[in-house]
Amino acid sequence: MSELTAAKAKITGSSIVLLVKDIQEASSFYLNLGFTYEEIGGHVHVTREKITFILHPAVNKDDVRPNSAVQGGLYFDAFAYTDAVDLLAEECLAKAVEFVNGPNYSEHWSEFTIKDADGYRIAFGGGVSGRPE
Repeated sequence: MSELTAAKAKITGSSIVLLVKDIQEASSFYLNLGFTYEEIGGHVHVTREKITFILHPAVNKDDVRPNSAVQGGLYFDAFAYTDAVDLLAEECLAKAVEFVNGPNYSEHWSEFTIKDADGYRIAFGGGVSGRPE
């Protein structure tokens, strides 16, 4: 193909698979945070804006082990960007979500990390809303 006729496909999003102990409990956690719910092929997709978690039920509940729990692992299992860290943190606080880090606000980068029903640590980072305090 010549350069003039070569087309590139856009990647329009991503999904992160989370192995969960109880699909109802895991789904409820994300629904409480404003995610939408869709059952597809034996697992559940929960989506909010441009992030989707595929919740897949574990046959053996002992197999559910977040990467953040492994020695030497990162402090999060999934990372999502937001343009309003402060507003999202307030939303999580109002819904009694467990925070494991932050919220930490700065001029250049703000971030916080929560823990879901299965112990997965989800970090959110980016800017703040810019609204007056």
